Amino acid sequence: MTPSLTDGRHLRLPGTRNLRDIGGYAAHGGRRTRWRTLYRTDALDVIPPASQDALLDLGLRTVVDLRWPHELIEAPSVFATGTGVRYRSIPLMEDDPSPVIGLAATYRRILDERAPQLADVARALLEPDGLPAVIGCAAGKDRTGVTIALLLSAVGVAPDVIVADYSLTARAFSDPDPDDPHFVDWRSGPVDLECPPEYMEAMLGHLEARHGGAGDLLRRNGLARADLELLVERLTEPEAG
Repeated sequence: MTPSLTDGRHLRLPGTRNLRDIGGYAAHGGRRTRWRTLYRTDALDVIPPASQDALLDLGLRTVVDLRWPHELIEAPSVFATGTGVRYRSIPLMEDDPSPVIGLAATYRRILDERAPQLADVARALLEPDGLPAVIGCAAGKDRTGVTIALLLSAVGVAPDVIVADYSLTARAFSDPDPDDPHFVDWRSGPVDLECPPEYMEAMLGHLEARHGGAGDLLRRNGLARADLELLVERLTEPEAG
């Protein structure tokens, strides 16, 4: 299916702008990504108790935070010190190279230089009771986009669907949410974010050409073939009918 913000995947919880379900995507072998299993999000630093409860009601077990250490200090996740979920800080890159090399090159650099951390994200999802899980960064676009793209590719989702899912972030932020009082930073009001499909297309091409695909990248960084099979089992299910 072509992803949409109106097909039940955008969870409009107060304190978030870009919280999305990645379920419902066709995968290899007649399978489909499971709904209410893996989410992508912007920072979870200002979500109120009611939104936290809503995520817990969805069964949330793991929060993977891809932000840099200074971001965690300035805007800590509400789940960093809470109970009931596992909180995993797995920073992707030590700083932001995009002003120097551009976003497209930054995406490729994440694959080249942070593959062990990407494998750690997959391991977090494979822990006992590791799902449902949410993966996020500041906007839920770049670091989250690369990570989610890698995971979707690993379970057999087609590149064009991965690219379309990435592009939804621009639409999530272009829609103003004036009734949400929790945002006092750049996320308040409509935001014009750069999400060109060709950036994600180039990253997926680099993933295949340099790393041999998502499965090979994860295997070279410690995941066994059985782990990858379990990842498919946990993140996808047979299509109905």
